[in-house]
Amino acid sequence: MVTTAQEEVQAAMERDDYESPQVSESSKEESISPVVVLGKGSPENLKFDWMITGWSQCSQTCGGTGFQMRAAHCMVRLHNTTQNVDGNLCEDAGLATPPTIQKCGMEECPRWRADAWTSCEESRCFTWNTAMQRREVSCQLPNGSNVDTKLCSERNKPPQRQECYNEKCKGTWKVGEWSECAAPCETQGIKYRILQCVWFGTKKPAGNACRDQPRPSVMKVCKGRPCSQ
Repeated sequence: MVTTAQEEVQAAMERDDYESPQVSESSKEESISPVVVLGKGSPENLKFDWMITGWSQCSQTCGGTGFQMRAAHCMVRLHNTTQNVDGNLCEDAGLATPPTIQKCGMEECPRWRADAWTSCEESRCFTWNTAMQRREVSCQLPNGSNVDTKLCSERNKPPQRQECYNEKCKGTWKVGEWSECAAPCETQGIKYRILQCVWFGTKKPAGNACRDQPRPSVMKVCKGRPCSQ
């Protein structure tokens, strides 16, 4: 005759020889409640129930592939005594095992959104015939609202700058006004002017972009004012 685990527990109780199974010290520490020896009692007073823990944090907050787990322990109760026992006993008592794993993080993950590039003609020149275009890149939810950029993958972030051809990016010399002649009256002297390399059609400094352009003079000989009588 085949007996269930629950019937074996009840039979052992009737013989007054049911003791808790031998467990290691580490198992005792992990038990939901202290290990105890069940005393005499009628089988109808023997009650089984599942004790479950809360769900763990989701392994992934979005994307639909996350999961979370929890523990389920079968508990047997007799009067004021409770013990953690094998899960088969709860199943034999007609108690279905609670789910211990479930999907989570089903929401769509935030994604990068890149705006249009700035016009190359209006972009800042940085070398001969070459400008640097820029664009705004933001991290957004599916509904279009912006969120912290840390929520989007840095590895998949679109570039925010790129080179582009701009024929206006040519260096040209910009010359200032001549200074007054630095010389005593009726004598020979020198006057100066400021010279600056800028991008064509702008006042923006162009560094060494004028190195291949003829360099205007920045000083010349002059004669001092007529001496007063």
